[in-house]
Amino acid sequence: MTYYELSFKLQHDCPYSHFSKNHPSAVISHWCNWSRDVLEIFHRDLRSRRVQQEIREMFKSIDSKIIRTSRTISNLQVVIQHCACDKLPPPTLPTIEKRNCLNLQPMVYTDGWEWYHVVAFSQRDIKSLFRDLKHCKVEVTSRRSISEEFVHDNLLISTSSLLGDLTRKQTNALLIALDNGYYNLPRRATALEISKRLGIPRTSFVDHLRKAQNKVIQAVGPYARLHSAESGR
Repeated sequence: MTYYELSFKLQHDCPYSHFSKNHPSAVISHWCNWSRDVLEIFHRDLRSRRVQQEIREMFKSIDSKIIRTSRTISNLQVVIQHCACDKLPPPTLPTIEKRNCLNLQPMVYTDGWEWYHVVAFSQRDIKSLFRDLKHCKVEVTSRRSISEEFVHDNLLISTSSLLGDLTRKQTNALLIALDNGYYNLPRRATALEISKRLGIPRTSFVDHLRKAQNKVIQAVGPYARLHSAESGR
């Protein structure tokens, strides 16, 4: 049997998306089990009173009770008493499940976009899903078919969820650093040495590399937390 794995991003009237659009550095990761919602909000300026007020207003708009919060300098974890997916007009997750598709969590909201990683069991279901989402602005970022014997390994994580937000310059900087031994222990080349080989300013190379690293680490975060939780069982 063949399955279809696809990643896509969309825009529609959603308080989480609005918050991420107003705060481009923010990343919201969202897990839902139809009984509880868990959200992790990353923001570099989470201590700002204005940011905290906007977060409170965001949760007030979905009229759901918060039963637990946990805060660090740049991360806020929130547990909502009841699933609020049907209060995010139009409800994307119910639409995905209605079309017999499996949504691989978490959903991610960043820069005004919602990111989804979905498994479908037929081409017909995919067509029906996107027909139902025609009221949204949708962009497919990756799509592939996978055979039954590789389902377990392939459904854990996708390259698009890790690397889909990188620009070409950021991707190139990451690959060049890797190929030149920047990440070896001990390090085989410094950022200055690599930038000289490329004939570009060190500041430009480091800027692209740091942005790439930040995006990859943020994308890996939800999976790392899931792995940590499973390892501790």
